[in-house]
Amino acid sequence: MSFKQIKKIYLAAPRGFCAGVARAIAILDKVIKKHGTPIYVRNQIVHNQRLINDYEKKGVIFIQDLRKVPDKSVLILSAHGTPKSIYKEAKLKQLKVYDAACPFVTKVHLEAIRYAHEGYFIFYIGKKNHPEPIGVMSEIKADAIKLIETIEEANNIIPPQMEKLVALSQTTLCVEDTLAIINSLKKRFPHLVMPPVFDICYSTQNRQEAVKALAKKTSLILVVGSKNSSNSKNLRKVAEENGATAYLIDDVSQINPQWFTNIQQFGITAGASAPDYLITEIMKYFRHSQLEIEELKIKEEKTKFTLPKI
Repeated sequence: MSFKQIKKIYLAAPRGFCAGVARAIAILDKVIKKHGTPIYVRNQIVHNQRLINDYEKKGVIFIQDLRKVPDKSVLILSAHGTPKSIYKEAKLKQLKVYDAACPFVTKVHLEAIRYAHEGYFIFYIGKKNHPEPIGVMSEIKADAIKLIETIEEANNIIPPQMEKLVALSQTTLCVEDTLAIINSLKKRFPHLVMPPVFDICYSTQNRQEAVKALAKKTSLILVVGSKNSSNSKNLRKVAEENGATAYLIDDVSQINPQWFTNIQQFGITAGASAPDYLITEIMKYFRHSQLEIEELKIKEEKTKFTLPKI
């Protein structure tokens, strides 16, 4: 199908890999270079199905259950953080472990441990069954923390105490939805404590602001990311809440040409776990001699995380 009627593509910036994901993938690449394959990764290293498929072709084995990992093997823990029971199990199996947890996720783990130690009850805003909340909530006793997914839950939750309450959150949530839940909790519990720095990471916030800018320019937006990627799903949500029609796609193979009937311009963004080569493939798919590309840059990201010793 010809796309010559499309005159312009807007690219959101920032888009794609955040510093935490870039660090996790760099760790994976360096471990492969040092140890060769097969190596094992608990959970998906990051939530992007195409990237996972590409690494499986290189000999990386993604698992949930450490019983499937031979003793004394090489294991990488995903960017989402890991329940502490996994570290104990890995030690018993004498695994060589590399932890690829995002430093921002680790920060929330440490906050949860500190506040629980100080006697606080924790409202943890997050998504059930996502590996990040599972990891954070494993750090402390179950009766000291409660997962909140919706504002309705925030309006109805009854904590075991009215003093020493704190709110923490998953790092990849929709900013506006999370703030609405926090404001609801603050109204009900005036003494609610918040950490000095908002738990939703800067890259999640930046990408959501960039997609808002994109929605002001065009009515159709492709969001490159997987369905199990929290931040990618939220980019689609934010785009639609700001008036655009948005499609969440893993890669170019999921594009439906019918979406572009009578479309002369559209936008592209990508979740924090989507590699840049997926954007390149999409651009190649649409490219023709008269096509104009404009990058909408709302902020430049300079954060980089150091790698552990490998």
